[in-house]
Amino acid sequence: MRKFLIPVIAALYVSNAYSLGSVSAKVEQIRVDGDGGAMIFFDKPLGGTPAACVDKTNYGNALAVDAATDGGKAVLSMVLTAKASGATVTAYGHGVCGVYGGNVVEVWNHGFYCN
Repeated sequence: MRKFLIPVIAALYVSNAYSLGSVSAKVEQIRVDGDGGAMIFFDKPLGGTPAACVDKTNYGNALAVDAATDGGKAVLSMVLTAKASGATVTAYGHGVCGVYGGNVVEVWNHGFYCN
């Protein structure tokens, strides 16, 4: 039974990773607004399955963070470093919109700086 359950659980975990928007690209633009909402634009569109709420025409290559939080500040620090150095960032969305006004940009879940 154990031999059966481990692969099933692993398959469910891996399939969940592909149900979100993801990208491995260079940071093209960073936008921060006065209310703390921020967007990171990449030089490639999000892959995987971005959240259905995403305006793919205007924000299909962006993820949003709340720069008023410690986590949002950490993300901004990472992407500013990546932008300045020309490094690649690998980032994954949260599968929802809501940080940025109008609910049209997928929320950043986690990411990596790839030098």
